[in-house]
Amino acid sequence: MKAQKYRRNKERGVALVIAIFTLMLISVIATAMILMAGTETAMKGNYKSAMHAFYDARAGLEEGRGRLGLSTRNPNNPNSITPCLGGAAPMPVGQVCYILNPSAGETVDPTDPNSPYADTEYQAEWNSPIPTGANYNTVVSNSPIAGTSIAGPLYKWVRITPRTEASGNIDVDGINGKDSLSPLFYDGMQQFLWQGVPGSGAQVFTITALAVTPLKSRRMVQYTVALGGSAAALSSVPAALTLDGNRVSFTGPSGGENNENGNGGSSNFQISGNDLNAPQGSQSGVAAIGYTNSSDGTNVSSAATPSSSYVSPQSPSVGLVSLPPLLQTPSGLQNLVQSVTQNADLVLNPPQGGAADQQSLPSAMSPMNPMIVVVNGDFNLTHAGGSSAFTGYGLLLVTGTLRYDPDDSWNGVILVIGKGVFDGSRNGRNGQINGAVLVANTLDGAGKLLTNLGSASYNGSGGGNGIQYSSGWVNATQALLPYQVLSFREIAQATP
Repeated sequence: MKAQKYRRNKERGVALVIAIFTLMLISVIATAMILMAGTETAMKGNYKSAMHAFYDARAGLEEGRGRLGLSTRNPNNPNSITPCLGGAAPMPVGQVCYILNPSAGETVDPTDPNSPYADTEYQAEWNSPIPTGANYNTVVSNSPIAGTSIAGPLYKWVRITPRTEASGNIDVDGINGKDSLSPLFYDGMQQFLWQGVPGSGAQVFTITALAVTPLKSRRMVQYTVALGGSAAALSSVPAALTLDGNRVSFTGPSGGENNENGNGGSSNFQISGNDLNAPQGSQSGVAAIGYTNSSDGTNVSSAATPSSSYVSPQSPSVGLVSLPPLLQTPSGLQNLVQSVTQNADLVLNPPQGGAADQQSLPSAMSPMNPMIVVVNGDFNLTHAGGSSAFTGYGLLLVTGTLRYDPDDSWNGVILVIGKGVFDGSRNGRNGQINGAVLVANTLDGAGKLLTNLGSASYNGSGGGNGIQYSSGWVNATQALLPYQVLSFREIAQATP
């Protein structure tokens, strides 16, 4: 019994030791969990700040892309960057535009190498300092959001520059490497060097944006943008009237027709490739009538008489032209139709055997508000007897037959792609198309896509004032279609 008592006395305090050890273990685990939670919170905070900076920078890219569109669509819009573009087409190499977005009381100067917001990427791209003087322009960001107390994205600046082989580190022509300083253009399928020829594609721009959050996370991202494939193709239309395809036909006024009011309908008819918007005292433009198959030359040229009615700064004024790849095949033209339809302000679907007319067009259409109208079928751009003549603005795409009253007018681009029939045989007098017209036959009688382009047809025997090429209206029509992102990249930054 003494031994048992001794053992009991010896074991006293074991429970306390175990309890203390358990508490110490729990304390260690709890401390580790607190430290892990703190680390995880810090990591989440860093990640959140980094992603905040990334999306702020992306927002800056989108603001730059949007302002480019405003500049081409409506240069008088106060949010456009028209003053930054140098007042020339294309935007000259060496020109730079910044959209600055400082916080309250803050100075953002991308040209200051000591600034935390210095644009060090410009030197890397152009191998030269940021230009000064007339080549350096700034505008103010839209942040905060107008009319609200909502703060805009916290990017610091957006830079817009023309893109070249050297700045983009690409070789588009396979000649002499990546050394060309000529602006790059885009024809809807590929980039190419500017050749100084109007209407040869859409200029390519580089948009770069820097964002820095209050926690000092930095992200710099970059877009390469150009007007989308369809818009770039529109700028490549090489004639006031382009007949795209094989075995095309052209009919002009024969002289002496009378319109519905008994007046001569053909005396003023003219198809002119002289640019209506050329600077005063200069002459530029495109062909009056262009065809894409040399076999059609004799038929088209013999019908385009008298020659005085078909004028152009080019010689001959009626001749063979080349088109970008997008416009050379039925499938490419069908892609153009789909792209335009996706961005249309109005799509009309007249019943089979019927036709839509200009009364279906939006009343809001105006010189300051041109629109995209797509007609999946036949369209009558004609006014009823006794009603006033009609004038439309923007891009009109007709997949069936377009019946045109030469007393009516259109400012912009008319595409007749599908049946490929432009019927202007109704006599008229005062109407005129300012811009450009393209006619292409891509569908057979059953509405199926052809393997090769068919017989596009233009009949202008009704007279009117004809077609006058206008780069201004072609560009305005282009601008109705969005700038397309050709590439995106993130530029590594050293976080302070």
